[in-house]
This record gives sequence, C-alpha cells and structure tokens, in this order.
Amino acid sequence: MMKRVRIWGLLALVAFTISLPLVIGDPTFTSIGVYVLLFTCAAVAWNLFSGFTGYISLGQGVYFGVGAYTLALLCQRYSIPGGIGPFLLLPLSGLVAALFSVPIGWVALHTRRYAFVVISIAIFFLFQLLSSNLPTLTGGTQGIYFPAAQWGPDVYDLPFYYLAFLITLLATITTWWLRHSKFGLSLFAIRDDEERARSLGVPTGRYKLFTYVLSAFFIGIVGAQMAYYSGIVYPSYAFNANFDVSVAVIAFVGGIGTVSGPIVGGLLIGPLQQYLNLQFSSIAAGFELVLFGAILLVIVLLVPEGIVPSLSKYWKTWITMFNRKLSREILQPAFSAPTEISQVHIGSISLQDSFVKSTLIEQTSNHVALNIPHRLTEQPVPVFVSARTNPKLRAQRLVSVSHDGSITMQEQMIASSVISWRCPHCRRPFLLRDNTCYCPRCGFTRPLSGGREPLSS
Repeated sequence: MMKRVRIWGLLALVAFTISLPLVIGDPTFTSIGVYVLLFTCAAVAWNLFSGFTGYISLGQGVYFGVGAYTLALLCQRYSIPGGIGPFLLLPLSGLVAALFSVPIGWVALHTRRYAFVVISIAIFFLFQLLSSNLPTLTGGTQGIYFPAAQWGPDVYDLPFYYLAFLITLLATITTWWLRHSKFGLSLFAIRDDEERARSLGVPTGRYKLFTYVLSAFFIGIVGAQMAYYSGIVYPSYAFNANFDVSVAVIAFVGGIGTVSGPIVGGLLIGPLQQYLNLQFSSIAAGFELVLFGAILLVIVLLVPEGIVPSLSKYWKTWITMFNRKLSREILQPAFSAPTEISQVHIGSISLQDSFVKSTLIEQTSNHVALNIPHRLTEQPVPVFVSARTNPKLRAQRLVSVSHDGSITMQEQMIASSVISWRCPHCRRPFLLRDNTCYCPRCGFTRPLSGGREPLSS
C-alpha cells in the first residue's frame, strides 16, 4: 500500500513540475523555478556524499566554480554560439569538476569528522583566492560572459527550467539506486562505524572517494548551467560561500541520509530564499539572510531530525496506534443482552470421573454452544457471577456442581473472546500437554483452542 502511494505521489510531483511553468506562464516564476531546481539538484548531490557517509563537506562550492569556469572557457575558446551548444557541454563541465575532485578528495578524506570539515573549508577559500589572483584565466572582477541564447523572451527560461528538472531527476534516480544497493549499505556502515566497516572488509577509502567524485560531478553540472543562465561568471560568483551553506541547510531541513529529504527541503527552502532575496535585499545588505536564518532556526527547533524523518516517525506511530485500536475492536465484540434466561443442563456425571466432558449452553438470543470443562471436587465449586458482565473477562465462569451430577444455572453466561493463560481458581499459569492446558496445582484443564472443543475422557 505504502509503495503504491509513493509511486503515485512521485508521478504526481513529476507531472506537477512539468506542467507548472506552462500553466502559470510568468517568466519571473519560471526564473525562480530554475534556481529552485538547480539548488535542489545540488542538495541531492551534496546529500549523496555527506548524508550517506557522514562526512559533512562545506567545500563543495569548489566544484560549482570549476564547472562554471570550465563551460565559460570552452565557450570563449572555441567561440561556441548560444543556444543548445553550451547545453551539450554540461557533462564535460561535470567531468572536469570530477577530475579536480579526485586528488582533492584523496587528500581530504584522510581526515575524519571535524578535521574533514575544516579541510573542506580551507580548500574552498584556497580556490577562491586563486580565482581572484589569476585574472588572465578567470577574467578577474570583470568576469567572462557567455554567448546569449537566441530565444524569445517569453520562452527564454523554459529550456533552462526543463534541463534543470532533467538533471535533478537524474541525480535523484542515482541517489535512489545507491541507497537501495549493496554499495549504499556499505556507505551507511561507514557512516555508523567506519572502523567496524573496515574490519568487516569494506574498502572504505575507495567507496568514500567514489561517492565524493560522483557528488562533485553533479555539482559541476549545476555550476555550469547556473552560470550559463546568469550569462556571466566571476570569482565571487563562482566561489561563493553562501552556496555551500544554502545547500547544506536544504539537505538538513529535508533530512540528510534520505532520498526525498533534499527534494522536500529544496521545494520549501528554495522559493523562500528567492522570495526573501527579491523582497528584502534592497532594504539592507544581508537583511534577507537574517530573516532566512531566523526561519531556519525555527524549523530546526521544531523538527531537529529533518522533515522527512520526523514525518516518517509520526506516520509509523499513527499506523501502530490505529492497528492497535482496530485489533481491540475486533477482539472485543459487543454482545447484546439476551432477552431470555438461559438454561444450562449437564447430564449425569459420575464422581469417579476426573473431568467433565462437556457442558452444553443453549441461548435463545444467539444460539452459541460452548464447552466449559472443569475439574470436579468433593465440594461444590462456587460460582462467581457479577451483576455487571465485564467483556474483558479473561477466564470462563464456572458453576457449582452438586453431588448428584445435575446442574441448573439461572444467570446468563457470556463467553469472552480473550483467552486467559491462567487458572481461573488459583491464577497459576497453565502448563501445556499435547493440545490440553492444565493447572499443576488444582488440576483444572481446558483445550488449547480456548474451550471450544470437548476434552477426551
């Protein structure tokens, strides 16, 4: 059931994303959608490494800048016209970013946890300084301009929007495949206990490096497309610290280590960030970041594990409570009060027999036949019958047995659907012999099926 709901929900989300710019038709809205999809894709790629391995990286913006400058230099060097041509070079830009990540990752992944965070930040600022001090390569503060696409203003944003959606979908499918593969289980083992994973034969170094390179590949593609959509790339744009913070926050809000967490975080945080940037950036420099941080603080306090893990936990709790309530209603049916007094008759019983074979109860209202075996003693067995019948009674009610073997009861006997595993006389736990439950103290017996079948003599 849940699998079917997830599939239909995913198909509905894909259809909604595809049809949204066509239905609204506002270029401003489509422009915001392009940035939201690109940031979501970057968050998915960031979660692919940091969420699955537990190594929090705040230097993935390096590969964003490398991908952006790779596409800009290729277009400038080979005079590639605007339009579809730069789109075809996006995989090459991601590949160059992945090649840069191999030596960087090999060095940085020799550290652990907090040391890795510091190393990733240091590498990011190192590339930022290099881009500022190499104006012949990066264009300096003037930057490098991209060729303009020859599309009309009404449809200019649509190719970028659908391409960003395609890249996000590809990154999500890759993440889902890794999450449900043996490779993904090894990454989670590294996140939980790397030393134990290594002792079990998991090549932790190669697995971490491969995931790091794969994450850099998608982030490089995102950087190249975002720079091409902006039309210019310069050092402070390509190597921006806000990109690392935004991507990490999106993943944390949605839930790191999950497939759908970065998508949920991107669809919630991305539009909010763009709206605050458009509305409050003119009031004061950085004012939109203050509001953004305050809103994120509230979200983190309410759902510290992320939106997707918290909702999943609440959903499982609700399903468990619902199933318990449903099972109680099934196991405790409501009995209607009989209109006539039932008559109970037992045939002649020999005192030499150790057990009563069966007791037939005839009820006019519902005609239920029950067999209530019990052990005979020399004294009559007292009957404990309350005026108020409790439907949660765990043992069958007993009747007093006279010495001549005849029994007549004037009270209604209602059987409970809950079978007790204790003796109704001494409350001692039953022992099991074949298909018969018996009390080791007083000798009371009943069949394993709860007294619905007569005992053999």
